[in-house]
Amino acid sequence: MAWEIPAGGPKTTGEAFAYIGKLAKGATIDDLKILALVEAVGQKLYEDIASRAQHPEVKKALLANGREELGHAHRVSKAIEILTGEPFPIPEIGENPLFTGINPMPVTKAAFEGLVKGELSGGNLYDGIASGFDNPEVVALLKQNGKEEVQHGQRVQQIIDLL
Repeated sequence: MAWEIPAGGPKTTGEAFAYIGKLAKGATIDDLKILALVEAVGQKLYEDIASRAQHPEVKKALLANGREELGHAHRVSKAIEILTGEPFPIPEIGENPLFTGINPMPVTKAAFEGLVKGELSGGNLYDGIASGFDNPEVVALLKQNGKEEVQHGQRVQQIIDLL
């Protein structure tokens, strides 16, 4: 299956993260498709950071966040299917059109502080997206992602304490 980005959508990983950051006031089905693909990229990014971390507990926490990011992608995919009646399967990373790579994030307290802020803002992002839908199952899926994004931020904060 070819995953096509909707017209006017982001073309790179960096653009995609900036794009989803603007969805806190609501999202369309096309926006949800982009969000699902970005969440899938999150797993790869966390795995990359974990591969360069020295502390075993840091690696473990980063890999857990990555697995959960992929879970978020699957929840958004399920929401899309509920809303449209059509499946939106999550591609492998090599087939994800939004994975164009980014500069490796340093394994430093300063870099992780920025990551904490980004993850904590995910709670508000998902709450805002969820507020635009009436389907209770879709709302629940999106709100669960938001709760876990906040937990990711808390987990990264714990990582900072280990560095």
